[in-house]
Amino acid sequence: MNRYGQMALDHNRKHRPDAYSQIPDPAGFFAETGEQIAAAVSQLRDEILGPPKAGETPEEYRLRSYQALATAEELTLADHPLLQPDPSEETEDWSDEPDLARHYQDLAEINEAINTPL
Repeated sequence: MNRYGQMALDHNRKHRPDAYSQIPDPAGFFAETGEQIAAAVSQLRDEILGPPKAGETPEEYRLRSYQALATAEELTLADHPLLQPDPSEETEDWSDEPDLARHYQDLAEINEAINTPL
C-alpha cells in the first residue's frame, strides 16, 4: 500500500469508523485507492508542469516539477471523497465570533459551489 492509501485508511479508520467497518477488505480497498490517488496526482502534476519552457535549465525544470507535484497533491487530496470529514461530525460553533463565523460560512459556500456539478 502506498502512502496515499495509508493516509486514506488512517483517516477513515479514525474519522469514519462506521463506514470503515463496512469495507470487507480494507487493506485491498485502500491499496487500490492509493494507486488511484497516485495516478490522479501524477496526471495533474503533468498538466500543471507542462513541457520545459524555452531557456529553462534541467535544474529549473526539476524544481518546477517538485512545485507542480506539491500543488497536484494538495488539490487531489483536498477533493478526494475518502479524505473528507465525516458529515455527521459536529462543527465548531463560531457564534461568539461573528467575523470568523461569516468567514467560515463564505468558505463553505465557495466549497459547495466548486464541488457542485454543472
